[in-house]
Amino acid sequence: MDENEFEFDFFPEHPPDGDESQEVLWEDEPPDAPRRREAEAAPPHIVMRRRVAAIAAVALLLLIILIVVVTSGGSGHGSSYRGYLAGLAPVANGSAAVGASLSTALGGKQTASSRSALLTRLDGLVQQESGDIARLEALTPPSALRDEHAQALAALDLRLRGLQGIRNSLTQALAAADSTPWLPVLSSQLDDLITSDVIWESAVRGAGNAVLQANGLGTSAIPASQFVADATTLRKSIQTVLGTQGATSTGPVLKLGDTGADVTAWQTQLNAWLKATGSTLTPLTVDGAFGATTQTATEALQTASSLTPDGVVGPSTRQALQRALAGTKSSTTTPSTTPPPATPPAPTGPVLKLGDKGSDVTAWQTQLNQWLKATQPTATLLTVDGTFGTSTQTVTEALQSASGLTPDGIVGPSTRQALTAALSRSG
Repeated sequence: MDENEFEFDFFPEHPPDGDESQEVLWEDEPPDAPRRREAEAAPPHIVMRRRVAAIAAVALLLLIILIVVVTSGGSGHGSSYRGYLAGLAPVANGSAAVGASLSTALGGKQTASSRSALLTRLDGLVQQESGDIARLEALTPPSALRDEHAQALAALDLRLRGLQGIRNSLTQALAAADSTPWLPVLSSQLDDLITSDVIWESAVRGAGNAVLQANGLGTSAIPASQFVADATTLRKSIQTVLGTQGATSTGPVLKLGDTGADVTAWQTQLNAWLKATGSTLTPLTVDGAFGATTQTATEALQTASSLTPDGVVGPSTRQALQRALAGTKSSTTTPSTTPPPATPPAPTGPVLKLGDKGSDVTAWQTQLNQWLKATQPTATLLTVDGTFGTSTQTVTEALQSASGLTPDGIVGPSTRQALTAALSRSG
């Protein structure tokens, strides 16, 4: 066989029968295969509907965002008020609780041991009220309630001063042989507590609720805080503590515009005082109406008794009238050949305090210098310039401390009387 006749056929031309599972690695698409048809364009009315729906969805989203923003803003505005009120409520309630405790402490049975316990209890109440003031100072009021917040601080400060005054006055009154002279002092300190209730109710609660209403927070309210629930009972309790029940006359507070039997009785007593003292004022018409003439006569009595001439008939004014009538009665029924005492009558004048100026301050500085010369010869005298500065306040406080008064640096009737008495003793 010729070698050229050999043929090498490594790959068969056709796969074996039945072997159809041989893998096809790739396959070119025939040139004539139909291509995929592109999506047909939507009709114009469908496009329009889709656009309208998209615009509506965007508008709805914007409306939702606007509502959320406005709502969150209003909630934040209201939350500042609610947060402040939440902090104010325990302060108001705590201060009212101190007032209730004061009434309870003074109204108990009084013995030597209970009086000592009373003073300790009053110390605790002073500390509680100081804590209430500290909590109130720590609050940050909304800008619209800043004035009411300041008035709340003023009311609590007045309560603290009244408590401290009552505590100090009771301490000295119980140690004195005769506690009767301390009744007017304690009465005026009680008046401070009553005044604090007036401030809270009108300048804090009333004005604050108006602010809340104006800001759309009518459902919220400034809490009440009454320190003195029954002033008449509290006055009687103080008299019981001192053992001087009946030493003072009692009655309601009277002022311009009041009418009734209490006014009639007051006018009758005033007329007796006017007649006994030879006043140039015209006697009052006893008609039970507290008018301008009754107010003027009341102010004249207060001035003569070294009280602030405000024309309001309170316990101190009633006591002054009783003392004045008793004095004129004894002087007319029991003439005395004894020469008048060297002690001059207590001078009258307005209440003076730090920052005041004028001739009244000048007169006060002159008297203080006389007291300094008599009691502290080496002390530096005041510059008599008619300005109530820190030096005048310091010397005033020294006088008050030496006279057993609360050293608050304010020149009132008690301080003027103390200076007059001190000058009399010294010379």
